[in-house]
Amino acid sequence: MTTNLTQDIIDRLTSDDYGWLTTVAQSGQPVPKLVWFYFDGTDLVVYTTPSAAKVRHIRNHPQVSLNLDSDGNGSGIIVVGGTARIDAEGVDGRDDAPYWAKYEKAAAQFGLTEAMAGYSTRIKISVDKVWTTPTEG
Repeated sequence: MTTNLTQDIIDRLTSDDYGWLTTVAQSGQPVPKLVWFYFDGTDLVVYTTPSAAKVRHIRNHPQVSLNLDSDGNGSGIIVVGGTARIDAEGVDGRDDAPYWAKYEKAAAQFGLTEAMAGYSTRIKISVDKVWTTPTEG
């Protein structure tokens, strides 16, 4: 991590369940995808299927961003820019205790518990830059 994070940013990276991961296709087109993620204190961790386009995109162009939603009024937006890498292949995110603690209930709710075994590619994203909009209050 090459940027200092405020406690507010750390709190959001820890508590938000969804983020928009934007990778760059070979054509140069930015491609946002909704992802589950967790912040391990240093990197953002995302699990995906090995055949996902984001895996190819990262291998070809590792600069990515992860956007967190606003408060509904345009405030509180957090965008993290960083360098992504394929950290592991053939792993099971359900064996990653912090990740599974965060998403086990949602996976069950959406009927994805068994399907999560197919999300066997782990992506790690360094936090190189952060952009924010002010939070009201």
